Amino acid sequence: MVKVRRLVSGNHFVYEAKLLRVKLNNRKIRWLIQEKLRGRGSGELALIQKVTRRRVEQLWQTYRLTGTMPTLKQAGRPRKPRNLKEANLILQAYDTHQTNALTLQKIIFQEQRIHLPHNRIHEVLRMTGRAQPQPAKQLRRKWVRYERAHSMSLWHMDWKQLSTGEWFLAIMDNASRFIVAYGVHPQATTENTLTILKQAIAKYGCPDEILTDRGSQFYASEGERKEKGISQFEQYLADNGIKHILCRVNHPQMNGKLERFYGVLEDKIIHRAQIATIPEYVHWHNEIKPHLSLNWENLETPIQAFHRKLPEDRKNLIKIIQDPK
Repeated sequence: MVKVRRLVSGNHFVYEAKLLRVKLNNRKIRWLIQEKLRGRGSGELALIQKVTRRRVEQLWQTYRLTGTMPTLKQAGRPRKPRNLKEANLILQAYDTHQTNALTLQKIIFQEQRIHLPHNRIHEVLRMTGRAQPQPAKQLRRKWVRYERAHSMSLWHMDWKQLSTGEWFLAIMDNASRFIVAYGVHPQATTENTLTILKQAIAKYGCPDEILTDRGSQFYASEGERKEKGISQFEQYLADNGIKHILCRVNHPQMNGKLERFYGVLEDKIIHRAQIATIPEYVHWHNEIKPHLSLNWENLETPIQAFHRKLPEDRKNLIKIIQDPK
């Protein structure tokens, strides 16, 4: 109960007691019924729970008529029953594209002209073990996604140790998420780094910039610079007119696109065994799975985005590199 001031006339006010309405839950409803069974009055119980007497009487009458404890209805619209045809459609689309519910929603609509809410798709995937609850996605991010406008303007590079003990390096184009080159080696050395980078350059030419962390394969520490000068990797970039960008210390989000690529790799190959080999995974990533951050309306894949976002001079250069005749 709270006191509320109400104007009567002129400058004269009166104070009235007003009941604060509080929403009940199933635990409070059980307590009300138990107290009614003990003989307590509806008015007293209404004051304690800060609800109307009428509400208490309504719950009590429901209990007397049904013999069961009243419960609140679940919020939201009732769900439509799932049918086998709908579930099969979702699972067939998933087994073909191996992607998330939001992407499958778009694919199913384009291919079958059937609209299924992505929450329903995710529920079917989760019930069949093809998806896991991801509560962390509901948390607000503290960083903002960035993206270059054109392909070949920035490449990401980073090493990832596999469960086999081997090291996997992928080179990703920032604007398109296209993997331009990759390789698996026993050690994450500078020599192996340059081998994979040279493969990418031989096929597509030199990018404007390359982003890496401060690993010893890419960057010479201050002590090494005083003793030996810049690293072999840095020297190669300088010789080819490529600007080297370093991730900030303790800030892996700068290389987040590649970190995400490696995270999905672990999920698909190691945890779920849905894809057998790294070449199959790279092919799926580049040419099969549409990416939410690209041209979503047309279900664009990274390889399609890579060619779409290439400036004309780059397109001509790549044609010359790949077909010198």
